[in-house]
Amino acid sequence: MEIHLQVSFSSRLTFSASLAELKGRLGGDSLFVIDSSIVHLFPDIPAERIFLFNGEKEKDFETVGRCLTWLLSCGATRQTKLVAVGGGATTDFAAFAASVFHRGMRLVMVPTTLLSMVDSAVGGKTAVNLAAKNTVGSFYPAEEIVIVREFLSTLGPVEKASGKAEMVKLALIRGGELARKVLRGDDLTTDESIRLAIKEKLEIVSEDLTDTLGKRIVLNWGHTFGHAIEHAYGLPHGLAVAAGMVLEQRWAEKAGACDLFPSEKVEYLLALNGVGTDTRTYIEDNLWKKLVFMDKKREFEKISIVYLVDLGKTGIICRDLNDILKDLEDLR
Repeated sequence: MEIHLQVSFSSRLTFSASLAELKGRLGGDSLFVIDSSIVHLFPDIPAERIFLFNGEKEKDFETVGRCLTWLLSCGATRQTKLVAVGGGATTDFAAFAASVFHRGMRLVMVPTTLLSMVDSAVGGKTAVNLAAKNTVGSFYPAEEIVIVREFLSTLGPVEKASGKAEMVKLALIRGGELARKVLRGDDLTTDESIRLAIKEKLEIVSEDLTDTLGKRIVLNWGHTFGHAIEHAYGLPHGLAVAAGMVLEQRWAEKAGACDLFPSEKVEYLLALNGVGTDTRTYIEDNLWKKLVFMDKKREFEKISIVYLVDLGKTGIICRDLNDILKDLEDLR
């Protein structure tokens, strides 16, 4: 006898105008994992209630161990709120620690970059690094995601562009009101735009939380090539994904896709929304191409690559790795 169960979850989305408002509503019994570069913004939180996190270089098991020991020393229970304040590395790390402490404690995300607001803090993926990036993790959605507008005002053009790239990706694969904003070149940093982006991602994730039903794979558009570019050149994640979106459209055409959203239009819409791509550089360079085999969704010698068929519609091509690399060479 087989029993099929669907896992469901809910994440509450809250907007806060300022840090002062945030501090007033988190509660005195919360514990915090805070990026060390912004901890000075929280002088009112007792030092013993803060675990300082120093970014991607500390997203490892040694630091996880220190964090779990700290939680024990604080007398944390499953009902204690662990509040993650920082960018994607911080939210990845804190969510992993929360997911394994007593098999799961309460988790609140306070993402501080546009990218983490619409991507890493949303959807329940947690991660630490082991030998390579994000090789160990779990699925553990936050009970609440708090967007603090004050953080958006501190972001530079590159950080904003990195977040906007993920929003354009969500808009094109889903269609709807967010897509209409992208097609018009509206401001993607407004509360309404961010709310729409988070809503679109959560709707996809809610159908396939553990990434096993084949529904969540649409979020991988731009990531197979984008992760390789990110790793090869140290490009910010969102900008690497933007380049990956354009290149995967061009590759799909080479691989035989009949219906295809033009790569030139993808590039135009990215630029319209403040995201530049330099795909010619990557087409001519082999450095990143050999890293495509590291894709986490690789199955033996094949990789399934998502492409955009039309606004709100995606397709998937499953192709042998050697054929993918040959196609990339032919793009020159």
